[in-house]
Amino acid sequence: MDELDRKYNTEEQGLKKYFVFKFMLYQMVEDKSVAEQTHEIINLEHALANAEMKLPEKFLVMSTVDKFSKSWENFGMTLKHQKGRLSLYDLMIAISIEEEHRNQPQDVA
Repeated sequence: MDELDRKYNTEEQGLKKYFVFKFMLYQMVEDKSVAEQTHEIINLEHALANAEMKLPEKFLVMSTVDKFSKSWENFGMTLKHQKGRLSLYDLMIAISIEEEHRNQPQDVA
């Protein structure tokens, strides 16, 4: 019985380390939707939560903003300096609106 416990505890610890590693090193890229990449981060957070390592929402939101690609840095700074608490729901709405705005054709006068 001890051998089985040791085996599964080792596997569980390895899985936890893997999800922490993936979450910490995740960095958004330019050629993929920011909303889609945010969902990937949220999925990693769910995996951490399932491994009994739930992150506070504020930490998740701010770390997601910190993972924005270079072209989204100014938008991220705007979000960070907003007054009030930015929820994950608010972040997703803001990203959706910003992506929609960025994907609209720009009129050249």
